[in-house]
Amino acid sequence: MERFDTMLKAAEFAATLCGNFRFATSNDRYDAKDLLVLAETSDSENPSDEDSFYVVSQNGSIGFCEDGEEIDWLFLPSSALNENLPTKFQADPQVRYCPKCGSAVNAGARFCGKCGGKLR
Repeated sequence: MERFDTMLKAAEFAATLCGNFRFATSNDRYDAKDLLVLAETSDSENPSDEDSFYVVSQNGSIGFCEDGEEIDWLFLPSSALNENLPTKFQADPQVRYCPKCGSAVNAGARFCGKCGGKLR
């Protein structure tokens, strides 16, 4: 699954995977061009906050969520209506290392737990 900061970027990627979509909670249908226009309008009128993002499945379904929270699936590709969609998106944890001793450190830490070196 791919992650995007805007609906337009997610829709552009989804359009490379599928040409026709339907809204997840109704039978409203969109071709790729209509979806891009809708996404651009949505981003300008209701931008996502810094904790939220869009995801696109391997078949082109577009969802909206926060890391570790449930995905609200918005658009489904007409060609993959029975896709087994995940309910949550969890980003892979980013491992950081101390520049002084090379030990792995916790995300958000300001000092190394092994050598006490200051982290950038």
